[in-house]
Amino acid sequence: MTAPLNQRPVGPASKSDSAYWPEAEHVFPHGRLDAFLLWAAQRGASDISFQTGAPAFIEVDGTLARATLAVLDGVALGGLCARLFDATGEGILRAGRAIDCSYSVAEARGVYRRFRCNLAPVQAAGGFAVNITLRVLPGAPPRFEELGIEDEIVEAWERRRGLTLVTGVPGSGKSTLLAAGTRRLLELGAGRIQSYEAPIEFVFDCIEGDGALMSSSEIPRHFQSFADGLRSSLRRRPAAVIVGEARDRETVEAVVRAADYGIAVYSTAHTIGVAATIRRLLAEFPAAERDERGAALIDVMNLAVTQVLAPNPSAQNQDGSNQGGRTALREWLVFDDRLKAALLDLPQTRWPARIEAASAESGNNLAAAADRAFARGRIGADVHRRYRKTPAGEPANNARQTRSREAGTC
Repeated sequence: MTAPLNQRPVGPASKSDSAYWPEAEHVFPHGRLDAFLLWAAQRGASDISFQTGAPAFIEVDGTLARATLAVLDGVALGGLCARLFDATGEGILRAGRAIDCSYSVAEARGVYRRFRCNLAPVQAAGGFAVNITLRVLPGAPPRFEELGIEDEIVEAWERRRGLTLVTGVPGSGKSTLLAAGTRRLLELGAGRIQSYEAPIEFVFDCIEGDGALMSSSEIPRHFQSFADGLRSSLRRRPAAVIVGEARDRETVEAVVRAADYGIAVYSTAHTIGVAATIRRLLAEFPAAERDERGAALIDVMNLAVTQVLAPNPSAQNQDGSNQGGRTALREWLVFDDRLKAALLDLPQTRWPARIEAASAESGNNLAAAADRAFARGRIGADVHRRYRKTPAGEPANNARQTRSREAGTC
């Protein structure tokens, strides 16, 4: 029998261990949440997790670690819900709805640390419980140069036309790459740029550029949906639109329509591999509409980029523990006129193979990225094997699941 969460061993807990936040020895003082979040961010945490009946956890370079001696009870989680959202937060969760929001902590005068928050109802210790996950956001959006973005991606991004997609699993750095691209547009003076996010993750107030104006809206605080925001954009004539995620049929239709109207659209999707991305978007449409919708999608496509983060062996100690650091592997494909014409001449069932072949011919697929990273000692042999080429151009551990999930979608 599985023990309740609050009775499971969760690792050693010693008062003398400096790995734990010192202010939560017996109970978690939810009134000191801001101090804990800053402590976690200073330790390099990318994510912070709270759950009823468990200690607080932080994730550093993909490794989860206990962060408090105290186990959080229902009172502590209720207090955290109220601080992160408002007094109605726990009631919303008990009604069976999750909450996405953002949270800011003042680090210094005029300097804020931002967090993306997800609050969700779960079952733990035999009853209703709350899980809270916070993503630590950088203080300022990074530049492409800081992320080591390849020149061909930068060039296609700066064209400011059609639909550009950044894809990957949660935690793969999609939002950070998208923010770096947004910063690039602002610094280039790209004109009016409007973003729709759930929630707003990066703030661009510190980015200077006389030829650009940034307007950010949060879903559902300012608009009920991404599609509603995009419909508003069509009336405000932006040069570029940033959409947090192309997550459903309505949003996919809206981003394609906006791109067809001449607006440069940048968005994300939870897929791995360029071929899988096109399949995923087409899968949102009924089979009877797929030919027409697919042609419209390919016509506006500009660039698709997939990013995965892999452990960096050069950042490990001799005992195998991680000093910090991961390597970004990217697959990308520019949809030029020649590729679009070739795809539109084929039935949609053959698009994935043609897209995969184009990625391989360009040398910009995940397999080639893994080869280059392995040659430089940036990934280990096990990771290199995992990202070798598969029939869908995807990591081997995801290909079978993706093919099964999306069978017959195009």
